[in-house]
Amino acid sequence: MGKTVIIAALCFLLPACAVQPIDHQASREIGAEILPPSDIDAPHWRDVHPNDLVLLKTRHGVTAIELNISFAPNHSERFRDLARAGFYDGEYFYRVIEGFVAQGGVQDEVRVESWSALRNENDRALSFEPFVALGNDDLFTDLVGHSGTGFPMARDRELAREWLLHCPGALAMARDTGPDTGSTEFYIVLGPQRYLDRNLTIFGRVIDGMEYIQALERGDRDVESGVIQSPRTGDEIISVRVAADIPETDRPRYQVMKAKSQAFEAAKRSRRVREEAFFYRKPPEVLDICGFEVPSRRVR
Repeated sequence: MGKTVIIAALCFLLPACAVQPIDHQASREIGAEILPPSDIDAPHWRDVHPNDLVLLKTRHGVTAIELNISFAPNHSERFRDLARAGFYDGEYFYRVIEGFVAQGGVQDEVRVESWSALRNENDRALSFEPFVALGNDDLFTDLVGHSGTGFPMARDRELAREWLLHCPGALAMARDTGPDTGSTEFYIVLGPQRYLDRNLTIFGRVIDGMEYIQALERGDRDVESGVIQSPRTGDEIISVRVAADIPETDRPRYQVMKAKSQAFEAAKRSRRVREEAFFYRKPPEVLDICGFEVPSRRVR
């Protein structure tokens, strides 16, 4: 099995899901620029380090991705190395399945083989990293919430393990059947795929421009597991750049709301407790971990 497929056997039960925008008062819509300059240094926001910020450009626009160097250091570093080598420039999103994932990279096995396979970083022992519980039960595991940096995360006290979640926008490494066979091919999750958790390494997430990933041309999931067939081609990856390599005057600056803040709790409550007049039948006060997008914003 080649690296053009994450795991073929997993591609048949694919729920169709859409990414919903944040609509609460505690934060602006994801990717929105900050209007009041006085708010840039608000204590409930943190800056995304330029070395952890990757900008992926397609014909639809530029998607900003934050790498998780603390959870998956080797995969994050590999992605940075590939971006700096121009490895993805001019390549394609060659496997895109509605409601599942958008997979991109290089289909030339010779080029892929020049990058060694990585040991998986699917999960790790329970850490001392700040963790903010979601606040209600989860169908898949003991406890879910967000890491201190805002990544959706699960913890299992019996297993004494923790891991990142396949929520929309998650960036992960594709692989062959073996657990330690990922090297260059990546995918971005289009709809929740929690059954993949702990099986593939998540090492980043989209913080702006998810609509550009959702706009990518789709393949037929019933034909070669969604690989787009010739003479058609998927959308070109025009470039992948690490923000730290862009001159400071030109690079974008992003902030993410701190998980340990009152504003973050207010943002979650606004999605859990629906008090708008529109809801004449009040929904249950339950929040799905993949239904809550951590507020992010671009600083002008």
